[in-house]
This record gives sequence, structure tokens and C-alpha cells, in this order.
Amino acid sequence: MSPPSDLRLLVIGAGIAGLTLAGRLCQQGRPPVLVERAVSADSGGYAIGLYPMGSCVLHGLGAYDELTRRAITLDRYELTSAAGRVLQSFDMAVLTAAAGPLHMVTRADLLGLLEPTCRQAELRRGVTVASLAQAEGSAMVTFDDGSAEEFDAVVGCDGMNSLTRDMVFGPARGFESGWLLWTWWAGGGPFDSNVAREWCGPGSFFGVYPVPGQVMCAAGGPSGAVRGSEVRSLLRRQLAVLCQREPGVAAAIDELDGPHPWAMADRRCRRWFNHRVALCGDSAVAFMPTAGVGASVAMRAAAGLADELSRADAATVPLAFERYERRCRAWAERAQAESRRLGRAMFVRHRATARIRDQIVSRYPAKLALRDIIRSTHEPF
Repeated sequence: MSPPSDLRLLVIGAGIAGLTLAGRLCQQGRPPVLVERAVSADSGGYAIGLYPMGSCVLHGLGAYDELTRRAITLDRYELTSAAGRVLQSFDMAVLTAAAGPLHMVTRADLLGLLEPTCRQAELRRGVTVASLAQAEGSAMVTFDDGSAEEFDAVVGCDGMNSLTRDMVFGPARGFESGWLLWTWWAGGGPFDSNVAREWCGPGSFFGVYPVPGQVMCAAGGPSGAVRGSEVRSLLRRQLAVLCQREPGVAAAIDELDGPHPWAMADRRCRRWFNHRVALCGDSAVAFMPTAGVGASVAMRAAAGLADELSRADAATVPLAFERYERRCRAWAERAQAESRRLGRAMFVRHRATARIRDQIVSRYPAKLALRDIIRSTHEPF
């Protein structure tokens, strides 16, 4: 039995959550209106580790084979001290043997394979929402081009700094680590193409994350007033010992050009829906990259929301949104709590604290480190 076709849906934001949701809705024969503030598709971005809990959604969208062509499989994750001593080397088979591989892909490539699943949707680029008002049976949306339209359901997928969330739910609270990372792309060079590696020191961090043909580098420390032109010099001083022992790190810093600043903070909305407006992805629960699970959670939540909407008509949209929140919120917030826990362990400022952290990490079993991610992979959604 096909779902009712007269449900008029608006998805705000053509990022990972928005495109996943729109793709699933198109499969149901209910293509939404999809608005995106950016005029053109993202051609840069950052590296994404896509866990099986996220990549499984691509099977249903018919895009999994394309993912395998654009991504590499991560075999190992290594954590080292600031001087380059390996503290722990996790064999990702602990996770992947039962659930499937962890794929490393650029955000631009992931968006590029999701967008074709939304061909039936009405994608409007360079447009966003100026105001939103709810009535008993609909939501009236005014766009920043001056037009106004009525919808049965609106889903905000417009990211960590969601305007939809601020308009309908008010500001969200979050965790602030007080750290800032700079990210940039470098050639793969001396780094293993199937290993992610992170160097953690007191007040410093450096990580490399491979994708086909290159690595994303991330480096930084406690937030300060360093400008883009000064970042290379700062990192050379901050990571001087590591650069001497790891020439690849020094070479990657030399390639730093136009780094992107990334504040290590997250957000958590107290409610995921209000009558005919719901939040999904980073709008509802935004992640620091410390567990690398944010994109996977966004895709999984979007698929769960689409499934609940498949059983709704215009009158029962609020019930579908309620069921979606009950279905997805608990495990999403557990994953976020895991990211926060890892952030507190990684982002330390003092030598004594770093020494204690390093001793614990060197004895930490992989199954324990990945326990919540493994658990989520086996939970239905």
C-alpha cells in the first residue's frame, strides 16, 4: 500500500541529514521541497568516517556501491602521545567484523552520492527561511526571497547553528571544550592510507584522517586569538618535538593553506519537534568530531524520521514526529555523550593530566572504547 501522496513537506538544509531524508521521501513517492542557503554544492569540506549504522542507510537508497567507489576502508585507529609513542592501536575489525566496514570519505563526495537520490525533490539553492508560523493544521513559511508557502510538515536539517531551531525552539545548550582545531587537506605521502592516527599532548592535538588520495589534517589546542596566517607558525612551535620525530607531520604542516577553524563544541536540543516542525541531524543533536559518529547518526535519524512519516497523513504529522523522537533520541544522545567523554580525555591542558590519560589509554581495550558505537550498530531504528 503506497503512502498518501498529498502530504506537502519542506526540508530545510541540503546537508547530510537533509539529503538523506529527502532521498527516502522521494522513494515513498512524496518528494519534498528542499531549500539550501548555499548557492552551489560543497566542493571542499572535511573527512567523514561513516560507520555501518550510517552507511547501511545507503543500501536502501541504492547508493552503497557508489560509496565504496568513493571511499576507503579504515582498518586501524591509532592514538599516540605528543612525542609519537603509540599508546593504543585499535583494529577496526572489533567493530567491522560483525557490522560492516568503516568508510572514510570526503563530505563533498558523500553529498555528491546522496543528491542524485533526491532528483524528484524540488531543490531550491540560495534560499532559506525568513519566518515560520504554525496554525492548527499547517505551517506557513516565508522565504528570504519574499515568497510564502503553506506546508503540512517542516523539518529543519540546517546544522549546528540551526535558524529553524532558534525560531521554533529557542537556543540549544551544548558542551564547550574551550579548544579550537584547524583543518586542512594534505597529500597522503608518508601516512598509511587505511589508518587514522591522532597525537594528543598537553594543550596540543594533531590528527590525520585518510580519504582516497589525500588526508585531512586537524591540529590545534585551547582557543586563542590566532589568525589564519599565524596558524602554521603556531603549530610548528606547538608540535616541534613531534615534527622532529615524525617528518610526515612536519610536511603536512608545511602544506597548510587556508585552514578552516573548527570550535570543539556541540549542541543538544531539549525537544526534537513542536507540532508540525521537527529537527533532524545537527539541528537536533550536533557532535564534536571526537568519536567520528555525527554523520552516521544524522543519516540513521533521517531514515527513522522518513519511516515514521511514511505512515502519516496531514492530520497525523505531529504523531509521526513524536514517534520519531521517541525512536531516535536516546541512542543519538548516547552517541553524543560518548563524543563528549572522548573530548574530555583528548583535550587536556596540563602535563600531569596528559600523563594519567596516556597511561589509561595504553591499557584500554578496543571493545570497551567502542562499546556504545557497537551497541548502536546492533539496535533497530
